[in-house]
Amino acid sequence: MKAADIKDIAERQPFRPFTVRLTNGAQYTFNEPRNLGAPRDYRVIFFFGDSEWAMLDSENIAEVIQRQ
Repeated sequence: MKAADIKDIAERQPFRPFTVRLTNGAQYTFNEPRNLGAPRDYRVIFFFGDSEWAMLDSENIAEVIQRQ
């Protein structure tokens, strides 16, 4: 997925929860802005959970599931 597409979704105002599904089938749900971290170019994004974190390469994101 293009980094610009991820940036557009992640920076929506107001923030709306979304889930990313990776090419390996793993899924990460961003329920609030504090779950997300990214450099300015969004080539990678960071998921921060309650007791875990993951670095996700935007090239490995197969789908973004947006919630209303």
